Amino acid sequence: MPFAMPQWELDLFLHINGQWRCALFDFLMPMISDSLFLWAAALIVVLYALLTRKGHWAVVFTLAMTIGASDLACSLIKSSVGRVRPYHSLVGTWYVDSGKWVQRSENAPTKERGSSFPSAHAANAMAAALVLYSTFQRKALWLIPLAIGYSRVYLGKHFPVDVLGGWLTGLGVACVLLSAYPILLSRTRSLWIKYRLRI
Repeated sequence: MPFAMPQWELDLFLHINGQWRCALFDFLMPMISDSLFLWAAALIVVLYALLTRKGHWAVVFTLAMTIGASDLACSLIKSSVGRVRPYHSLVGTWYVDSGKWVQRSENAPTKERGSSFPSAHAANAMAAALVLYSTFQRKALWLIPLAIGYSRVYLGKHFPVDVLGGWLTGLGVACVLLSAYPILLSRTRSLWIKYRLRI
């Protein structure tokens, strides 16, 4: 069953991916979506957490576990929804192929199933932003998921609803896990003490 697309979503996608294009964004957006950028950002956060002594390895552990859970949740949803990505389904979509910007032609084959909904990039970035905001209280952190979400539409990898769905998935996973971590840590500490004392 095809994923129904409202007109506003198609219009927004066509504006971001087509009409609002510029040379600066053509250069920046692939970098923002690149895995190396995400790993570099994560490394900066880890170093900051360690250097400021705010949270130490607990922040790193929480961040890694939350992103992992968010990514897993997205994979499960993607496999059941099967929405096809724009550059595999929508004629005229701009995307990067082998380092060059190309436009999808009418002759390109269309996939029947895909992994467009939800955007894992958007979900993981939002989950990470919530974890980091809860620790460092920096409003600028919310710019990360916004920039990554926008880049995914700009690159023709996702439709706007995919990004919105990713943000909501990331928020949901992070909210649940942030509530559960204190209980898990307390329980783990209790078991460790009992083990050490042979209680």
